[in-house]
Amino acid sequence: MSGIRGIGAAATPHADATAAAHETFANGGNAVDAALAAAAMLTVVYPNQCTIGGDAIAMVGTPDGTVTVVNGSGRSARALNPIDYAGPDGFVPVSGAKSVTVPGLLSAWEALAETWGRQPLSAALRRAADAAELGVVVAPGVGRDLEREQHLLATDPGCREAFFRDGALLKSGDVLNTARLAETLTLLAEKGASEFYRGSIGQSIVNTLRELGSDLTTEDFATHQVSIESPASAMFAGAEYLSAAGNSQGTFFLQGLKALDFVAQEIGHIPDPGGEESGIVASILAASAQARDLHLGDPGHYDMPLNALLSNKTTASMALSALAGSSAGAVTGRSYARRTGDTVAVVTADSDGTWVSLIQSAFHAFGSCVLDPGTGVLLHNRGASFSLTPGAANELTPGRKPAHTLMPVLVRHHGKLVGAHGTMGGRAQPQVHTHLALNLALGMTPGEAVARPRWIVGQMEAGAAADDDGTTIAVELGVSAEAIDHLVESGFRTKHLEAMDDAAGHLQVVRSSDEPGAFSVGSDPRSDGHPSDEA
Repeated sequence: MSGIRGIGAAATPHADATAAAHETFANGGNAVDAALAAAAMLTVVYPNQCTIGGDAIAMVGTPDGTVTVVNGSGRSARALNPIDYAGPDGFVPVSGAKSVTVPGLLSAWEALAETWGRQPLSAALRRAADAAELGVVVAPGVGRDLEREQHLLATDPGCREAFFRDGALLKSGDVLNTARLAETLTLLAEKGASEFYRGSIGQSIVNTLRELGSDLTTEDFATHQVSIESPASAMFAGAEYLSAAGNSQGTFFLQGLKALDFVAQEIGHIPDPGGEESGIVASILAASAQARDLHLGDPGHYDMPLNALLSNKTTASMALSALAGSSAGAVTGRSYARRTGDTVAVVTADSDGTWVSLIQSAFHAFGSCVLDPGTGVLLHNRGASFSLTPGAANELTPGRKPAHTLMPVLVRHHGKLVGAHGTMGGRAQPQVHTHLALNLALGMTPGEAVARPRWIVGQMEAGAAADDDGTTIAVELGVSAEAIDHLVESGFRTKHLEAMDDAAGHLQVVRSSDEPGAFSVGSDPRSDGHPSDEA
């Protein structure tokens, strides 16, 4: 691939999405165009994990090393009264119309295409529309989530129409036909994202939501704007890791990584999460998760102490506590009854030096489990992450962005971009990214790094089991006995996952190779993509 204009590499969680990215490269598209082609295809083939009725946060790196965050997260209804959003358990409902915030995904896609793409967004939308019209095979991961969520899906007319045939639930290997979604994607290709936010598509979605008790209005949709932001960064093992800040939990990944860099300097080597330093790593990850639960919210409504969180003083203190054997204790956060689904990650790079990490989601599997019959658009349930505690960083108030799990990652070395990383994993995304960073620093290839068995501290909405106080670590089959022993010695209890369990996340990685213009790729075998090392 060296030196060939428009050629690049991609990693995604589904083979059809990866193929769409590669086809876009072959047709002269750059890394942004390829990422959008894959992202659009994923909304058709992976409806359990993402939808055009959801959110997206992306990072773009340009050949000069500049990195920009495109934050496509939407807001709560401006006319809501938080009292009306307390479900029977005292929390915002985890499904249904009141769990829906304004979907920001299409605004992010449009900003990416218009600012950095070579091809119009319509190219990606039409390719996805064709797939939706022809029908796509239900992937194993989608089939598992359909079975897990069938009772909720059966209660919604739009979901019944999409995911059942003659009263029977679709299963892995069946063909999923979404003709109305195909029509919507085609209309978006013709008229642009404005048709979603200020046209007939948005009107149809709002009508459906309001019939089901939502306070969202057409004005909420019409006033939505994508946010262009600067990333936060931290040094680890001689490389600069960058992620989204703002209402994204990327800040807390960087906090933990910076603390682990301090640990590495103290012990003289990279700590191994699969070896004798597992307890140290877990304690730092637990501490950064606690900080996230305390401080993460919409910076427009809450003053998050970003500088303090990433300061040398804070991260060194975390590192020293972990080295001294101090467990961080419970990882707090809401315990969800639904534990499936989550997010997709798309990472791309091209030989001209453009890099993309794009993360988009439905939040829980099939989001709110509300599908607008008029447009075929499934709606996410991102509003379920809001807190009803007065004064909380993530308190539900009118017109507010929720604290977000989505966190794209890019890597620079001496000012030059060398990596694009992404994962699903809900609240555990910082942990999954940390496992990856440590494994790469230990000398593994991207393919080896993403496939290595890993463990997760506390709950992660999409699948990882945790006890009530959040001190259990879910451990995949294959994690060494030595690592498990050190986790227990550090004050954690363990619960076992199957090998290559969805609960451990779906990592996608593109890294620069030693050969100029070539790349190394790792696509997580826990997903339905193409695991490989070279591109």
